[in-house]
Formats: sequence, structure tokens, C-alpha cells
Amino acid sequence: MIDCHAHTNMSYCAENALTPEIYSDLVKNNTEVDAVYVTDHGMAVYFPSEMAWSWQYITDSRIFDQHKDWGNRRLEEHLANLAKFRNNGVFPGLEVEMMHDGRLTIDDPFRARIDILIGSVHYLPIDIEEDRNLILSDWKRHTIELINSGIDVLGHPFRWINNQFPVSRAIVREIVKEAKVAGVAMELNGHFVVPTDIDMLQEAVELGVPISTGTDSHTIAETGDFTYHLATIRQAGLSLAEIKLFTPKRK
Repeated sequence: MIDCHAHTNMSYCAENALTPEIYSDLVKNNTEVDAVYVTDHGMAVYFPSEMAWSWQYITDSRIFDQHKDWGNRRLEEHLANLAKFRNNGVFPGLEVEMMHDGRLTIDDPFRARIDILIGSVHYLPIDIEEDRNLILSDWKRHTIELINSGIDVLGHPFRWINNQFPVSRAIVREIVKEAKVAGVAMELNGHFVVPTDIDMLQEAVELGVPISTGTDSHTIAETGDFTYHLATIRQAGLSLAEIKLFTPKRK
């Protein structure tokens, strides 16, 4: 399988020992892993740690503009380092968030230099004590805008909203249909168990939407582990052959 979502120590939430070399050795020695796409967090590239975790740039994109040159230099160095491992089956990507003005946490010229762009919802400036319908409406609006922002994959699509309250099959289908129209893959992510993953898989197969498989590794122990993916596919009553697996277009 292809791991389309993996982190290195460039991401603040990953262990320090997790380097591109780890993934290079993994592809070389593990016959079940065909390739790894390193998709570190855009927030870790463009912001110092404390600022990244404050999430203030989500509602004030001027913070991104203020740090853009600093982040671009870091991303340039990061991509140069990853390029050393391209012949070993390790490829460059990025996992980004969408700010209030619709921009992503990546400077646009770099989009052409990465093989996969994952858009994920990690934080929303929403009062979680609000009415559920309002929370759901704000999340749906943000997610649909993210789907249409030029990303390749919608990362852990229902994780954030499932952490607030259960999501219906109808909502899952609505988001999968939006992804189909935009030509965006839905991700089956191995980092957390998400109750809607089975619904998502079944809807994606019915609608012909590609599924991106990602371990979302943050530790060495997680690398190359597709146990959750395979088990969830079985629980959905499906086989790998029935799923349209997403393959990034290498540039």
C-alpha cells in the first residue's frame, strides 16, 4: 500500500527520531509499503511552535503573511532534504489548514513542487457550547470550502466534528459527494479511530470517490502500520479490490 500521510520531526507533534531516513528504510525493507509521502504540517513549517498551537492564524491570516518568508525558507530546505530520498520511494507533500480568507497554510508557488496536498481540519474558531446545528453548519461550510481550495485529499474528514458529537450517514454522504464533484480523495486515516470511517468507505465506493490511505505516523512505531485500514475495510464489508485507491501524481 501507499502511505499518503506521514510526518517527520519537522512537525511539532512528531517524535524527534522520526526522519525521512526512517521512511526510506521502511520502503526498502517492508514489502507491504510501496511508497511514503511525507506530509508535514504547514503550521509547523510556517510558524514557531507556540504560535502554531495558538491557531490564531486561522482567524487572522496576516500572521501567515508576516511569517511567510521565514516559512518559505524552511520549506525550501525541507524539500531539498526530501529530494535526497525520492529514488528510495519517499516523496514530498504537505498537510495544510485553511485560514478565514480561504487561503491555505502554504505559499502558492510551492504547490507545484509537492506531490500531494492534504487539507485537514484541526481547529475551528467555534464555540463548542453553541447549538449543535450551528456547529455543524459552520463545520460543513469550512469543510466544503476546503474541498474546493485545490487540495488533493481531505485529511481525516470527520475527525474534528466527531469529537464534538456523532455525525449522521446523511452528512457523510453529503461531504463525499462534494469531494466527488471537486475530484478530491477522502482519507482513511490510521492515527485515530473515527466512528464514521465505515460509512465513509461505503459511500465512497458507491459514489466512485478515491480513498487515500495514510498512517498519519507521528512515531516510529506507527510507520507502515495499515492494521486499522485493513480492519475497517473488512468491517465495512468491502475488499481492497472494491476500493478506488488514490495514487498521487508525482511531479
